[in-house]
Amino acid sequence: PRARAALRRQKRDWVIPPIKVPENERGPFPKKLVQIKSNRDRDTKIFYSITGQGADAPPEGIFTIEKESGWMKVTQPLDREHIDKYHLFSHAVSENGKPVEEPMEIIVTVTDQNDNKPQFTQEVFRGSVLEGALPGTSIMQVTATDADDAVETYNGVIAYSILSQEPREPHPQMFTVNRATGTLSVIASGLDRERVREYTLTVQAADLDGEGLTTTALAVIEIADVNDNAPEFDPKMYEAAVPENVAGREVARLAVTDLDEPGTPAWRAVYSILRGNDGGAFAITTDPATNEGILRTAKGLDYEAKQQFVLHVAVANEVPFVVKLPMATATVTVTVEDVNEAPVFVPPVQLATVSEDVPPGQTLATCSAQDPDKAQAQRIKYLVGHDPAGWLAVHPENGLVTAQDHLDRESPFVKNSTYMAMLLAVDDG
Repeated sequence: PRARAALRRQKRDWVIPPIKVPENERGPFPKKLVQIKSNRDRDTKIFYSITGQGADAPPEGIFTIEKESGWMKVTQPLDREHIDKYHLFSHAVSENGKPVEEPMEIIVTVTDQNDNKPQFTQEVFRGSVLEGALPGTSIMQVTATDADDAVETYNGVIAYSILSQEPREPHPQMFTVNRATGTLSVIASGLDRERVREYTLTVQAADLDGEGLTTTALAVIEIADVNDNAPEFDPKMYEAAVPENVAGREVARLAVTDLDEPGTPAWRAVYSILRGNDGGAFAITTDPATNEGILRTAKGLDYEAKQQFVLHVAVANEVPFVVKLPMATATVTVTVEDVNEAPVFVPPVQLATVSEDVPPGQTLATCSAQDPDKAQAQRIKYLVGHDPAGWLAVHPENGLVTAQDHLDRESPFVKNSTYMAMLLAVDDG
């Protein structure tokens, strides 16, 4: 029991509290840190030594100890950002080299000095925010680091701020930064992509919670487009002509201007015909390359039925407007051009019942054709187009069909007692 009590006393005498050494200390060196003593030195001469990191292990020679006095010394300035804590062991031996104490752990803590300025993680930070964004809208975060201690000191505590904004419109302080987190956000209303497409901020990081060393970086904020501009027709009046009876014919190309970002849904045009498209005669689509409205005939037009169309065309965008905007319209006047159309037999098939013994010159039928071109005074001429047996003749002016030869029911050109021939009606247009 007495031996255990003595051992406890020895260990109590041999324990040394952690040693704190400021980094970057000025000389002269070596500098005394602490004196290590064993209570056995009353009985015998003691020699002291140290081992471990900074003594006999890399980086060697930073710490030494006076062999007889036990004074532990540091031989050079320390750098906390390189090594912030050293673990060593002290040893006590008698003159004959026999240990008189158990090895004792020595912890040397390097205390921080503000010798490192903050460093931004990027030279340029990039982000975007929608135009018209309300104050309080977050954009992005800028981040800096500091090698100094931010736990026990303020040396590594960073505060962020904005030094400048370009351009300085519509207000010199359109943005703010959270001093603790580096989050950039909108602070003023009035972001308009059509006025300012991009802002460049110079942001600062300062340690000592804003009072120490500083560094800067750039934050580039792109103002993203929203559909706050309506497309406008340019011009607003169009005139075109198209021949009748042609479906899919391009009639006109309608041009629009839009201040929103080209190529985006807020810029791409969508056209519609509001009025005047009687019978669905026209259709309009968007040219994906030019954004023009391509007006075409949806079916063949009939000059004799309608000679002119007045179309009212509207334009919008692929996405709705973010604010209420008037819808732009244009007027397209389309004139239908008359085309010479072929006469039409009425009825198209003429049936005549005759006896095979009718004499040549006998009237068999009367054919009549009408010309659809009402606006054109044209004469119609009748011709025999297909008469395989050569039995028929037609009067060129009145369409009177007569027999020019004897008919034969047993002719190979007669099928089921029916002989078929084709007559033609030709106008002089």
